[in-house]
Amino acid sequence: MRYQVMALSSEMAGELTIESIGWQRGGSSGSETGYYNNFQLYMGLASSDQLSNNFEDNYLPGTRTLVYETPTQTMSAAPDQWMTISLDTPFWYNGTDDLIVELIWSGGSNMFFTYKWNTGANRALENDSDIYAPTGVLSQNMSELMFDGSLALTPYSFGAIKALWAE
Repeated sequence: MRYQVMALSSEMAGELTIESIGWQRGGSSGSETGYYNNFQLYMGLASSDQLSNNFEDNYLPGTRTLVYETPTQTMSAAPDQWMTISLDTPFWYNGTDDLIVELIWSGGSNMFFTYKWNTGANRALENDSDIYAPTGVLSQNMSELMFDGSLALTPYSFGAIKALWAE
């Protein structure tokens, strides 16, 4: 599975070093715990304010960065609670460009469903049959996300910088 979403700069809280990302479990839908094999998480800056159907073309050249990788990712949360991943490599977000988050995994068990919202634009891209395919299917529905991080030039950290989109 390959899944890419875009957070607009207007939905972000300005410049920050993103240290973790979270997804809110979609009520009691799906399993409380899902397992995902060969899991990778990338972040980068967007080349447009809507995604195209080509994964690589959506990034500004040179910005796609592997920020987290594990042989098996466990996604677990009680209904309506947040599941958070602390990044291996924090990502500096410039506060100006739109942000792309991309997940790639090959197989696993159980499904961890998250809340999604209709963005009104093509801001989600998915290929559930071939993680190596250059293209996918566009959607206006994307997962709600939460970004935690800190400002790089200030002596304090944010408790929770959230780019949270509600329906």
